[in-house]
Amino acid sequence: MPGDYRNKHFCLVTLGCPKNQVDSEVLAALLSGRGANLVENADDADVILINTCGFIEDAKQESIDTILQAIQMKNASGNREVYVWGCLSERYKDQIGAEIPEVDGFFGVEAFGQMGTYFLGETAVPEPEIYGKRILTTPSHVAYLKIAEGCDHDCTFCAIPQFKGRYRSRSPESLVDEAAALAERGVKELILIAQDTTRYGTDLPVRTTLTDLLLKLTRLNGIQWIRIMYAHPGHVDDGLIEVMAGEDKICRYLDMPLQHIAEPMLRSMGRGGSRTSIERLIDRCRNRISGLVLRSAFIVGFPGETPAYFNELLDFIRNVKFERLGAFIYSPEEGTPAFAMENSVNRSTAEARYHRLMQEQMEISEALNDSLIHTVQRVMIDEYDSGQALYIGRTQGDCLEIDQNVWVRGHADIGRIVPVLIESSDPYDLFGHVRPDL
Repeated sequence: MPGDYRNKHFCLVTLGCPKNQVDSEVLAALLSGRGANLVENADDADVILINTCGFIEDAKQESIDTILQAIQMKNASGNREVYVWGCLSERYKDQIGAEIPEVDGFFGVEAFGQMGTYFLGETAVPEPEIYGKRILTTPSHVAYLKIAEGCDHDCTFCAIPQFKGRYRSRSPESLVDEAAALAERGVKELILIAQDTTRYGTDLPVRTTLTDLLLKLTRLNGIQWIRIMYAHPGHVDDGLIEVMAGEDKICRYLDMPLQHIAEPMLRSMGRGGSRTSIERLIDRCRNRISGLVLRSAFIVGFPGETPAYFNELLDFIRNVKFERLGAFIYSPEEGTPAFAMENSVNRSTAEARYHRLMQEQMEISEALNDSLIHTVQRVMIDEYDSGQALYIGRTQGDCLEIDQNVWVRGHADIGRIVPVLIESSDPYDLFGHVRPDL
């Protein structure tokens, strides 16, 4: 019943990656701008909108569990409605609808127009300026900047291209306008995200690059840090390396998921490249970008991963010593080439490999953090923990909600970058105090 929802109370629940988070922020701005009332707590909502993730099995299960919890709330209240949108809804709408018929409706990925028609009685396709007005769910001084949607890669383990579609870059003009609007609102750090940020612009009518976009963003007043996430090693070129080395506003931080290093695994995963080419790229980055913090992610337990291939991965990690690293146990996804592959690795073996890899990384991280004791680090202050009477912040080498924190004594303003003398550390956090004299 179009238009009947304008005075209802909406709660948006977001699962999955920051790209989903941006979509929810845009939807929140659309709804609130047209008369809907947004609430943070589902207990206070007439309508619960769940933005789901469908990437891997654990994420899918979290989405299903969240839907079931919302249905319990609906059944208990008698007049609450539950809607599901996003990746899982795009991928499994029919199955979820059959198994959980209490869901009141489904919408897919970026279905803003459909949701606008349904809830507001009008097609609410986001105008470019709405992205700069979106309701941030990050600290007010940090914002994600989603520069593209979809993916053109053929990774054999990944289903994202099936439900996200081909790679689609946003225009550089719209992104610069959005970033400028966010800066006027007090945003000081932009975190660039996409399925592959380094693929940016190659699909546009007037071909452009991530490097071109970065240079435009560095000219914006108010923006102090620009962080690059989700870089594909096949697209990290010398132009990007040079702009990262030369522009002070661009964080000396590169998130470059590699997935594996044994060449038979790279071929089987559809990743391309070789150990030699990847090691040369890492050397180029570190030699040219002073103080670079390199983050990567790896999959263990992929079909065909032998003990020798896993040991090669461990050897690589010991040699490279990534400052930040995450790992995942392979999740078989229907419809992907890897789903039908033979020589699967049993779950217990994959879990053991995961814990072994993360133990290695913990020791590396502990040593790297110990080396920072007695140094002064520039720290962005994100929040204040009243229980511990400490500020919580991050160095330029740490992404919001993903990497480690710096726990800070003394006085600091939230949203400011302050010098902090590091006094102690543990494997994944630093501790220090503000040095206003530096």
